[in-house]
Amino acid sequence: MGQGLYTIGVSSNGPSITDQRFSTITLERAEGFQYLNDKTIDVYVLSGGVIYRPDARSHYAVSALKKYLENEELNRISNDYEIDLAFPLRVEVRQMEAPELHLGIENEASLSDILGVEEEAGSSEILGLSESDLAELDTPDGSETIDTTHQETQDASSTGIQGSSTSNSGSISDDEVRQLLEDFQNDNGIPKFEAEFISDKEIIIPSLMTPPTPLAQVILAFLYVIPIFFVSVFFTSGFIEEKTNRKLIVLLSAPITPLQIILGKMLPYIGYSILAIIAITLILKGNVLIGLAVFVPVMLFILAIYLMVALLYRTFKDQTFFSVLAVWIITGYLVAPAMFSGVSELSYISPLTLAVQMYRGESFGLTEYLMSTTPLYLVFLVAVFLGTRIFNEEYLMGFRPLHKKLGEAVYLAINQNHLNISILFISLALIPIVFMVQFASIVMAGNLPMPFAVWALLLISVVVEEIAKSTGVAVLLKNKVVSSTKSILTLSLISAFGFLIGEKLLLYIAMSVVSESMFTDALFGAGLLVVPFLMHFAATAVVCLTTKRLGIKYYPLAIIAGSAVHILYNLYVIGMIA
Repeated sequence: MGQGLYTIGVSSNGPSITDQRFSTITLERAEGFQYLNDKTIDVYVLSGGVIYRPDARSHYAVSALKKYLENEELNRISNDYEIDLAFPLRVEVRQMEAPELHLGIENEASLSDILGVEEEAGSSEILGLSESDLAELDTPDGSETIDTTHQETQDASSTGIQGSSTSNSGSISDDEVRQLLEDFQNDNGIPKFEAEFISDKEIIIPSLMTPPTPLAQVILAFLYVIPIFFVSVFFTSGFIEEKTNRKLIVLLSAPITPLQIILGKMLPYIGYSILAIIAITLILKGNVLIGLAVFVPVMLFILAIYLMVALLYRTFKDQTFFSVLAVWIITGYLVAPAMFSGVSELSYISPLTLAVQMYRGESFGLTEYLMSTTPLYLVFLVAVFLGTRIFNEEYLMGFRPLHKKLGEAVYLAINQNHLNISILFISLALIPIVFMVQFASIVMAGNLPMPFAVWALLLISVVVEEIAKSTGVAVLLKNKVVSSTKSILTLSLISAFGFLIGEKLLLYIAMSVVSESMFTDALFGAGLLVVPFLMHFAATAVVCLTTKRLGIKYYPLAIIAGSAVHILYNLYVIGMIA
């Protein structure tokens, strides 16, 4: 999907670039500098360096090129050199006690003195451009140069440093290095994850290592969620009991609003959850303010899900089933992305990533915080608003299938006197849910082979979007509130407009964190406004008109038709069809 993303100019004696993300053009020096200045190419590659402009696109291109060349160099070394003769670096990790420091005594012991290592004469040479060579380059104005040449590897015995225990651990080191290389090749160059625990003695190759999976910190972060789950179950059980005993119906006759009833029922459980968050943070010696900032939106999100479970279902049997299902879905959404902390920026989908960083002693910015928590706050607000609209005796006490109750909930949320505003609001209100489903699918799809990952992600994201945009209009069609083609097209246009605006606002936060994700272009269009708006309108109109023509029972078929239009647009944007 990223084929031909960057255009690279390469000199005649420059390196070979086979990655499909780069379209390469062979250019001589003067022509290459001219193309770079004219922005015809993004970077220009010489035999010993890369010339690039100071603008953002050129920086992105050179960053991607650097990662590609580093990986190619690592593969070259592993293929060209015997492991017993040479490799870039092998490190033996040992746990040591820190030397005692005495005040008033100056300790100038070197690292070799502390480790008991004897240094021998040794040399290594870096082949590349010298300062004089770089000075002679006639680079374009404002451009910069980075060195892309590699360091020649040497025999491990001539690195110039020998430890006192080399003879005892040499064979073990080689075996472990061989195993690491074999795993590296079997996984097609993708290093495997290791939990964040280290033994007293370990042989590692930094070039092949990735940041460890923060299993310990994720477990600590999930300790906050467990009591919130228990509190939410008690909240739902109490709500269901009052529904069954018709106590809520009595409350409806009192001079209080449904919003006051819902918040009044929720307030004690919010208090219990906040006390649990503070207690766990103090026990784990974390920052209480950061702990509250991270887990209060998690608490509100979980309570919102359980509020909808309580409002949609009457019996304890249904409540138990859907409460367990909610636990599974919420746990997957919170835990799975957090396992990629330090590896991918997509981990910020989950607020648990912020907790992992807190217990690692790392900081995070406002952008990361908003990306993790904004959808949770919005889902809570949407759930409370929807709860106030469906809080009536007929709906609360009715027995109907889930899809019908959801349709009735959407219908009750619509103001019959202001259909246009209601459709616009529903389209905006469903965006946080779409956002969460899409970004959770990115994390899950990342574990699939690339062709399957792209298609699975494309299919899930498109179907979820089309359901969100057309739900309000489909409910009006079902209840025969609208029937004319003109009204359907008008409401489709309004729904598409609301979805586009809300999508771009929420996307603005996310893209500042995950702008380099390989999936985001496929999810969110071409980055313009007019063309995506027309596509959203066309797809929504297809769904709604098909539903009007065939009837509401063929709504799933209409979703398929609208999704086909949407998928064709996405395939055109990413260059898979002309």
